[in-house]
Amino acid sequence: MTEQSGWALLLRRNLAFFVVLVALPPLSYLLLKTPWFYTDTLVTTAIFFILVMGLDLLYGLAGQLSLGHQGFFAIGAYGVAILFKHFGWSPWLGALCALALNMVLALGFGRIVLRLTGLYFMLGTLALGIMVHAIITVWSPVTGGDAGLGGVPRPAFFGIALSSQTAFTVLVWIVAAVLFWFALNLSRSRVGRALRAIRSDEVSAAANGIDVMRLKANVFALSAAYASIAGSLFAVYFGALHPESFSLSALLEMLLMLFLGGEGSIWGGLIGTFVLRLLPEVSGPLHGYKILFSGLVFTLILFLFPKGLAALFRRKKPAPLLQTEAGALPAAAPDASGGLRVNDAVRSFGGLRALDGVSFELASGRIKSLIGPNGAGKTTLLNAISGVHPLESGRVEFAGRPVERLRSDEIARLGLRRTFQNIRLFSELNVVENVMVGCDKGSEGSLMEFVRAALPTPGALSRERRLEHEARRWLHAVRLDAAADQPVSALAYGHRKLVELLRAASAGPALLLLDEAAAGLNNAEKQDFKRLIRDLREAGTTVLLVEHDMDFVMDISDEVIVVNFGRKIADGSPEAVRGNPQVLEAYLGV
Repeated sequence: MTEQSGWALLLRRNLAFFVVLVALPPLSYLLLKTPWFYTDTLVTTAIFFILVMGLDLLYGLAGQLSLGHQGFFAIGAYGVAILFKHFGWSPWLGALCALALNMVLALGFGRIVLRLTGLYFMLGTLALGIMVHAIITVWSPVTGGDAGLGGVPRPAFFGIALSSQTAFTVLVWIVAAVLFWFALNLSRSRVGRALRAIRSDEVSAAANGIDVMRLKANVFALSAAYASIAGSLFAVYFGALHPESFSLSALLEMLLMLFLGGEGSIWGGLIGTFVLRLLPEVSGPLHGYKILFSGLVFTLILFLFPKGLAALFRRKKPAPLLQTEAGALPAAAPDASGGLRVNDAVRSFGGLRALDGVSFELASGRIKSLIGPNGAGKTTLLNAISGVHPLESGRVEFAGRPVERLRSDEIARLGLRRTFQNIRLFSELNVVENVMVGCDKGSEGSLMEFVRAALPTPGALSRERRLEHEARRWLHAVRLDAAADQPVSALAYGHRKLVELLRAASAGPALLLLDEAAAGLNNAEKQDFKRLIRDLREAGTTVLLVEHDMDFVMDISDEVIVVNFGRKIADGSPEAVRGNPQVLEAYLGV
């Protein structure tokens, strides 16, 4: 792919955005002249769309539902008001200070609360929102308390007076359009793909080289930044603030907008926000029962539109007939040696010692099978090697360096990939995107990575196209290219197994751990697996295989290690292990 084609991709992707940006001023003017359209509705739709976009980046991509974003929204608004009222600072400078404060708070608080999952994460963020609201209410000398805080002016913007309703409306929609462009670019990038992988399965994401905690912390901070900008615009537009605008009822309204529009789509938030801001005549008479009314609407949305209104506009592709011919396996030579050494590995779960001093070596470029009865400690050993469940004691050396204290994503980025006993594909990604995660070789999730994703260059877009092309070549090698754009849930069990193997193999790993890769497959699918594994070994990949099918093991392995009750009882060639008395007694039942 040439650089010129990268420029063509950039132009094609952003043409619609620039057309909308140019059309915003005249469109805003026409809408403001429409008798039934209120200025407040148009402006607040843009402000809350920005807020909902931030929530959608966090929940729609990463799967982390924050119940405390009204706190970041409040800090953005009160930061502007307080710094102007008490220090005379420009509202723009106040907005920048509030933005910096929100991002620092989100990064610090996020590192703590993001260690929680599910309901506990939601409760942690809810506590933050309640604390911010309580501070606003009781700190009356600074925030005005229940009386509110007013007197915030509308400053000029590059010499343009924003006291005009048209000028402010155009400004806020331009800000919303630019932030929408950033968010949409992010969702379509390698960062967005990594975040959706995290939402699907954090353990599998880390095993594929994705720094889960760092990515979640940075998207949490970015989401807080969107809330801060929305809050600052809110303060500048209304000129006065009251704690009620940042209460739990405001949180419920944000969530209604998100789920009505459709989380995960980015643009769906505009639909949800627009609909709810256009219905003041419905909620107005029920203002005294606003929370009850919002709760009922929320319940109806979840039942009637579980995927949001945006899902109504998504086209479903018909499931393909898989009749393509197998192609050649793409070259994926590993970057380093895949040698492995395990010394005195110990791991316990409560009173059960799953690994009890296991030691073995695996030379680079070899296939070694790990066998043993159910509960012998095979999967535990793979988890220890790959960093999923670290060892209590012992040592693991991969490619000549100790890795027993490294995180799973760090080990993966060194060149170790794996599959799982129970298939762990990314349900939020389609088939080709799952393989692209492997081709991408991981994501460290730095802030600069976020910036590059939000502001794509021709080179970055060309790289994405190359990744997709490479992933489709891998799928073609196993006759799955016709299903590339389908959800992974649409595939048969054996095909899902193949996709998981392709995702691991496409990273070009030096060492590949396969946990019961052939379990549940028919004979034809097992032959495909054998061909893939042998081709990978020929390309230089070292393989450690856990498998119960003895014919499969003896046919493909260079060496076999046998464990029972967490201890190694045999290690050698397939022929030597096959005749070992301890193996016959413990594993083969002889």
